[in-house]
Amino acid sequence: MVSPSSLDQRTTAVFAKHCAAERRAGDSPGKYQVVEPSLDRQLAMDAFVAIPTGHPMVALLELDVTRALAAIAERRGRGERLSLFAFAVHAIAATIAEHPDLNLVRHGRRLVRFEDVDVSVPVEVQTPEGRVPREAVLRRAQQRSAQDLYAELEQARARHQATGELGDEDRWVHALMRAVRWLPRLVRVGLARWIIGSAFRIKARAGTTLITSVGKFASIPGFSFTFSTGPRAAVFVVGSVSEKPWVCGGQVVPRSILGLSVMVDHDLVDGAPAARFAERLQSRIESAEGL
Repeated sequence: MVSPSSLDQRTTAVFAKHCAAERRAGDSPGKYQVVEPSLDRQLAMDAFVAIPTGHPMVALLELDVTRALAAIAERRGRGERLSLFAFAVHAIAATIAEHPDLNLVRHGRRLVRFEDVDVSVPVEVQTPEGRVPREAVLRRAQQRSAQDLYAELEQARARHQATGELGDEDRWVHALMRAVRWLPRLVRVGLARWIIGSAFRIKARAGTTLITSVGKFASIPGFSFTFSTGPRAAVFVVGSVSEKPWVCGGQVVPRSILGLSVMVDHDLVDGAPAARFAERLQSRIESAEGL
């Protein structure tokens, strides 16, 4: 049986031999560094290959969060712990519950419409390989307040500092990846496709929708969105808040505007239900409903 370390040495030797041949054939490439993908990066690459193709629709929403930010500031002044992202997660989950087609998940040739909105949230944590995103799943988010969701995310971060794992889902995924990492990539991707092929496995391990944030890392106006919804009906990317001139009450005034990207798989959801969902989500967030 070949050990993982010997496989590493053999792969590195073959790569070095190939690079030496390339240098003899042409100009020197200059200084460079060969980087071995971390466990988290390898997991991401295999999952991206395994994700089924769809036909995504993308909506780039600009939402006036002036009222929501004022309500959050007021609650923080009373000692409550809360963030705009947690409020956005609460609003999206509650709106999905009102428009359940946005909570569909592929199950082979069929679709499963779940009642509970389980939200997958990538949480960036410090690891020996650097800062990487790990997955936390907020169960039954449609029934929970923004404060409760914020507290669970903070608990997940604290748990990672203490144990190295965010929760059960994160622990399961990385245990599986460590077990199969040294298998051929074709086998790993096949295993990922088997997992993704069941809506019930997806819900149990990765939730029914995904909400990520780029706004907390950099305050840059504009939008970001993922390349696919995967097996889920919809995914969301919360951007940053910027001050913009806005028509409010018939006058142009400065307002705090949040960029929010919504990607919906047209194979699972038609345009009209998606538009009604977006309209209700806008109303909920801009009125600070739930705060």
